[in-house]
Amino acid sequence: MTRGRADRLIFCVLVFAAVYPLVTALSYFMQSITPSWPLWQRHLVVVPMIVTTMVFVIIPGINRLREH
Repeated sequence: MTRGRADRLIFCVLVFAAVYPLVTALSYFMQSITPSWPLWQRHLVVVPMIVTTMVFVIIPGINRLREH
């Protein structure tokens, strides 16, 4: 495996490790406060929160971590 492929694989695993708990926690939280909402409406609220957190917190954090 080349260095570039290994770096991408490590990045992928780190993003997964950070995003999975966030998605799970937000899904459970939204389900508890909006039990009557259809799934698509909950996701309409959750997905922008997850994407924003990924773009401004998780990915920059992983990049900073990997630079050191």
